[in-house]
Amino acid sequence: MATNTSSLKKKSEQVLDGSDIMELVENQEVFTSFVDHKFKELDKDSDGHLSVKELQPAVADIGAALGLPAQGSSPDSDHIYSEVLNEFTQGKQEKVSKTEFKEVLSDILLGMAAGLKRDPIVILRIDGEDLLEFINGPSYEVEMLSVFSQIVSDDAVLPMRDCIVKALEKLTVDQGMPPSPDSWVTSNIIEPALQLWDGNNQEKLVSQETFLEEFKKVAERVAQNLKEQPVIVAHSENTFDGSGIKRLLSNKFELDKVIYVKTYERNAILSCCYCF
Repeated sequence: MATNTSSLKKKSEQVLDGSDIMELVENQEVFTSFVDHKFKELDKDSDGHLSVKELQPAVADIGAALGLPAQGSSPDSDHIYSEVLNEFTQGKQEKVSKTEFKEVLSDILLGMAAGLKRDPIVILRIDGEDLLEFINGPSYEVEMLSVFSQIVSDDAVLPMRDCIVKALEKLTVDQGMPPSPDSWVTSNIIEPALQLWDGNNQEKLVSQETFLEEFKKVAERVAQNLKEQPVIVAHSENTFDGSGIKRLLSNKFELDKVIYVKTYERNAILSCCYCF
């Protein structure tokens, strides 16, 4: 992975640390009004209770806020949706009162807030400016030569095009690059840049000098594509070393309450974290 470029300014950055959610839930007047509005919206037959069918939109919204794909997409995510529904119905109730709905929603939101406080999510709008700043900055040659040495050590002989693609994959949001494995980023940002790049050099074997020169050409086109189609990226700056899992496993109450969320690559470009 490329070296962290902490000197680059992060533009349009927003940190989701759960504080807004906590503020909502802890303000009883505001939260009660929020619940009243949502409950009325869900209670289609106006009988003062929510059926399993009426709860489905709320469950779907919570799943979306957690970053899950739509219901029916996979058995793993469907299991989580089922667990969320069971939190409301306790696995046996056919109808849920407003009081019960409020209590469970409060628990879920507080759980989300606690998770964000522990592992904040940074939302970035990547529009090509940071990438241009990086490739024209003083650290460009040093960092990209480090990337080049990693690529060459993995593959002794590599055409220029493949080398550039691998190098783009090693850049991060710190250099102003959205996650290149994402299919949308590949199709709409990277591939168009490669297609406009000088085709005469695509199969040419790589030296350090030619790599730096040709990579910059492609990166400039990537930056232009990002300017035209900015990408919203969510990422965590924390290092995951397993300590959180150990802490969870040592606390049975917390373990019983947790809902495991599988994060998908596309979830790097997610909207989070207001359920409704």
